[in-house]
Amino acid sequence: MSSALLNSKDIKAQALSLGFANCGFAKAEPVAESFAKRFRHWLELGLYGEMDYLERNVEMRLKPDLLVPGVKTIVSLAMNFMPENHQSGISLYAQGQDYHDVMRSRMTQLMQECGLEGRCFVDTAPVLERYWAWRSGIGVLTQSGLVSVPGYGPTVFLGELFLTQEADHYDAPLPDSLPEEEGWTKLCPALTPEGLDARLCLSYQTIEHRGPLSEEIQLKRTFYGCDRCMRATPQFAESKPTEEAAFQPSEALLKMTPNDWEELTEEQYRSLFKGSAVKRAKYDGLKRNIERWLKSRESKS
Repeated sequence: MSSALLNSKDIKAQALSLGFANCGFAKAEPVAESFAKRFRHWLELGLYGEMDYLERNVEMRLKPDLLVPGVKTIVSLAMNFMPENHQSGISLYAQGQDYHDVMRSRMTQLMQECGLEGRCFVDTAPVLERYWAWRSGIGVLTQSGLVSVPGYGPTVFLGELFLTQEADHYDAPLPDSLPEEEGWTKLCPALTPEGLDARLCLSYQTIEHRGPLSEEIQLKRTFYGCDRCMRATPQFAESKPTEEAAFQPSEALLKMTPNDWEELTEEQYRSLFKGSAVKRAKYDGLKRNIERWLKSRESKS
């Protein structure tokens, strides 16, 4: 293992050249107690719904060295995903290729080119991604709990490098861009003073939840994911189209109409969403969502 300090300036420059929107460095210390306390309270309230994996490895989420022994530096990376055009029935983040694969490939390349030692994570390990994005100074926490990167807004994917090397410089969190205003929870019914209630979140219901949707769930704008909390934040005005081709929707996806979705076959589903994050909902789950979406649209008209 090399004892030389990481050159943060060079690594940031290389990250930008690989298509990342921002890159920041933080010491691999335990999560600040105020954040840790809030996270534990959120779990105690059961606001995570059926996502039981969030109950596991809690201490590992709060103490980076339990996940990667010997970790010294956490590098947070953001990549813009805002598509130039989009299929209205699907959340903006899922218009193109699966971000897990795109981000992980680019992060692995960054590690190889800069001689970095450690591991990379993209939403696949017990890591508080938004906390580390804030802590490393690449973005601010918005009123909806999302991370907004200056110049790009909240339309970013996040990833982390847990490195076993010390850096020559560590970044400080950005100052809050907006004061917390009265009534901010009205941005979305799922937002509460204690945090996001996944059970009321349309992204959770259309992606993570298995089984029938409750009658209260209305899908008037989308059948996969939801962008309401993101679009409602003032920082969404900073969003701009990404230059990353992998996050652009295919022509076939853009051409889909409500009638096409109603008649979607499993073969078409596999073709449309090959290598896409939408496959997480599976064919039966997506058809369930589409049926409710079409029903909601009819009741609206």
